[in-house]
Amino acid sequence: MPRVQLFEFEDLPWFPQIVRECMTDFLSFLGQRGHLVYAEFAERLGRALEATGEDTLLDLCSGGGGPALSILGLLRKQSDAPIHLLLTDLYPNLPRFERAQASGLGTIESCPTPVDATAVPPALPGFRLICNAFHHLSPDRARKCLADAVQQGRGIALVEMAERSATNLFGVTLGTSAVWAVMPFIRPVRASRLLLTYVLPVVPVCTWWDGMVSCLRAYSPEELTSLVASLPDNDYVWDIGRMPVPYSPTSLVYLIGYPRASATA
Repeated sequence: MPRVQLFEFEDLPWFPQIVRECMTDFLSFLGQRGHLVYAEFAERLGRALEATGEDTLLDLCSGGGGPALSILGLLRKQSDAPIHLLLTDLYPNLPRFERAQASGLGTIESCPTPVDATAVPPALPGFRLICNAFHHLSPDRARKCLADAVQQGRGIALVEMAERSATNLFGVTLGTSAVWAVMPFIRPVRASRLLLTYVLPVVPVCTWWDGMVSCLRAYSPEELTSLVASLPDNDYVWDIGRMPVPYSPTSLVYLIGYPRASATA
């Protein structure tokens, strides 16, 4: 099916922050239980970090940071080398960032100010990571995101669970229904989160819509390859493809790129 650039509630500047945080809390809760899902991707990312000598992951579009925490945990199991994680977002979920920092997974920091993935401040170091968020970017902004990393000589990796398929659309509907079951177990318990889930079901409805649109906006490996091919002065090592999700009919789409010179060195 063709890619369509519909809106997601989380992208809208006027969208209430309290609802946005409830949604990212839920997605972060699920993302932190994704060790099996991200295992193969983490292995490939670990090899890229080793090739570049980078010890910091700059997580862009973090949301609640859940997937990045899962990937960090997997990387720590693969290597004894310390890896630092810096969480950032255009709309930072500061309470969730603080909870991530207290998770005990190692050196985790966060940026309290908005960070645009298409124009990352040069002062923010690290191998860039985008988990389940690259689809938020239109083709023009997606290219700018990749070009910004290349221009600054930074490694970049992205992974997406969303795909344009009937299977994924059904999976979003099934997964969103879990919001009613798990919301009381997301810590800390907040009255606003419970109110917006059970009394006024704003969170389930908006999460379902955003999830469906995420699938329809997702990039295929072929489209990512075309974006990379359009970048000027691009002497990078690129690894782009699709990998199966264990015990699931779905797959992950991923991209990993880093300067060829750093790999040679």
